[in-house]
Amino acid sequence: MVNRVSSLIAVAICSVLMLGGCAQQPKEVFSATLPFKLETARFGEGVANDGTNIYVFGGSRGGEWLDDVEIIDPTTKNIQVLDDHIIPRRYFSAVYDEQGKIYLIGGISHENGEFNYESRVEVFDTQSRMVTQVAPLPYPTRVNAAVYLDGKIYVMGGGHRDWETNDMKRSSLMAVYDVATNTWSLAPPMPTARETAAVKHDGKIYVVGGYDGKGAVTAFERYDPVTQVWDTLPDLPQPLSAHSAAVWRDQLFTFGHYTNLAASYVFDFTTQTWREAQLPLKDGRHNKATTMGDNIYVIGGFTPDDAGLDLIQVFDEAALKKAAD
Repeated sequence: MVNRVSSLIAVAICSVLMLGGCAQQPKEVFSATLPFKLETARFGEGVANDGTNIYVFGGSRGGEWLDDVEIIDPTTKNIQVLDDHIIPRRYFSAVYDEQGKIYLIGGISHENGEFNYESRVEVFDTQSRMVTQVAPLPYPTRVNAAVYLDGKIYVMGGGHRDWETNDMKRSSLMAVYDVATNTWSLAPPMPTARETAAVKHDGKIYVVGGYDGKGAVTAFERYDPVTQVWDTLPDLPQPLSAHSAAVWRDQLFTFGHYTNLAASYVFDFTTQTWREAQLPLKDGRHNKATTMGDNIYVIGGFTPDDAGLDLIQVFDEAALKKAAD
């Protein structure tokens, strides 16, 4: 394990949605700051935060599978890199358990020249920086969605190879990991099978858009762990896939899309309505978003012209509030 610490200098970027220059932007123009960048460009990574630092795990840069961890301090803009630290994998979930540990679940790994759909679950300790393993996922899956709620991790959907035909299949399954007992169980499956993104809000799980094997979908569904019931909610305005999602206060934001790389939408939990967010999101597929304090951080991704992006886009309170109003 090699640690590298580097202080990165803030760079202010002006973003304009209408005509006009950077010198005197009107208040209604949204902005996203890019105060620092990843040490290594990447996409399909896992991202989680513990309220103090943001942790970026693995992913890919072009054809290279990454096995490092970048630990980002948004306050000081310092990044510490732990090399050779995790299984080289991409298209997986990273979930913080609110007790100092981050779980890395699913994805595709690349070791010793072999590619595998991954069942191993790694646990990164944010204090010791050590990695251990717990009970494996009951089935391998890539581009899954996962959230932590009340001592359990819920893992939904994703894709895997059919054991008999070797064709790709999209899953509606939901596996539930009990942190206290180190055991997995199955819960009611999603109404729509897909590779997807998910968030939690007020004790419920929201699954947003995704790819069902034929194309992007508009499906938006909610799961209540108490009643164990799925509900179908208002569809997205447009199909989304290869996107990320994050909750900010009483709004859910989405970032990116496979074809419309700068797409962003916002759902208001109070009014139960969607609309275009019009945030100045940089083009990217398979980025990851995480909410920390009053900011949403959108990290990494790739475009048809880039093997991986080193972007750390920061949408602050003013930008998010304006987009949500």
